[in-house]
Amino acid sequence: MVTPYCSAGMLTAQPAGLSWQVVPTLTASTAEQAAQLSSVCRIATSQVDSFCRQPLRATVNTETITGPGKGRLTVDPGTGIASLVTRRWPVAEVLAVQTSPARAFPPSWTPVAANQWLIRYPVLSAPFGAPQSSASGGNVIDLAPGVASWADGRGTLRLEHAYLSGWAHAGTTSMALAGAMTMHVDDVTGWAGASGYLYDGTSTEPVTCTTVAADSALILPSIVAPVVNPFTDPSGALTVQAGPGTVTLTTPLTYGHGAGTVLSALPETVLRAAALFAAVQAIETIDAIATQSLSGEFGSTSMLAKAAEQALAEFRRIA
Repeated sequence: MVTPYCSAGMLTAQPAGLSWQVVPTLTASTAEQAAQLSSVCRIATSQVDSFCRQPLRATVNTETITGPGKGRLTVDPGTGIASLVTRRWPVAEVLAVQTSPARAFPPSWTPVAANQWLIRYPVLSAPFGAPQSSASGGNVIDLAPGVASWADGRGTLRLEHAYLSGWAHAGTTSMALAGAMTMHVDDVTGWAGASGYLYDGTSTEPVTCTTVAADSALILPSIVAPVVNPFTDPSGALTVQAGPGTVTLTTPLTYGHGAGTVLSALPETVLRAAALFAAVQAIETIDAIATQSLSGEFGSTSMLAKAAEQALAEFRRIA
């Protein structure tokens, strides 16, 4: 199970005009409260991704398109540079690109060398290794002249590409001691070279990851690995460091952190929106006696939901 975008501990630190101690009822046990808060966190995460029409956590994506002239694959007649538009954004890393004649069944793939593509709008790096505070990046990958062309006509090329989108997000699966240089998490996707925070109340701290090692690398059997990619199985299929595994840090942990601590590079705007959606879920499920007046501008669940959607507007899928 993947870690939600917010946790019970993070919710109590997020003012939303709601006393989290009354969820689901005034007389609920600690275990019942924890179970309900865990549920609203999962639902809130789903609402964030649903509103944005894409997962915001780092994911490995494989897409196949035909072109040129089919919308997602175009070729500039002046430069010969091809541009492909991905369905998800921001594109954090291109893992592989391969081409085949569109008429070939099954496809006869030819790998494109890793130095023949560029991310047009890379995700911007925040200063001092801090995670992003707002959306950045894009969904266009430029391909060197010759990868695709109009020579054989419209829609004659089939192009398959694998890429990493979104922001790294995970949760610790075991105790991480103060001074540790490694942690085991439920998803190492996107963490190599990424910075984020361990959200743990007064023990919250920034971390930067250098390398990752998945317990079992993700194999993309339809993708032929580029020659320069070191992660290949004997069949030559592309393998990616994704799923549960170990992250190595640049500096030792200052504090100890228990299992289930959220480790995230998601912009804090997203985390705040998740907390607001969680508040909506909590209010709609608590009993009438436990319902309390909401403070400030958040006079109803609709106001909370609207605030969350406004915060997420810049993160919605753009193509």
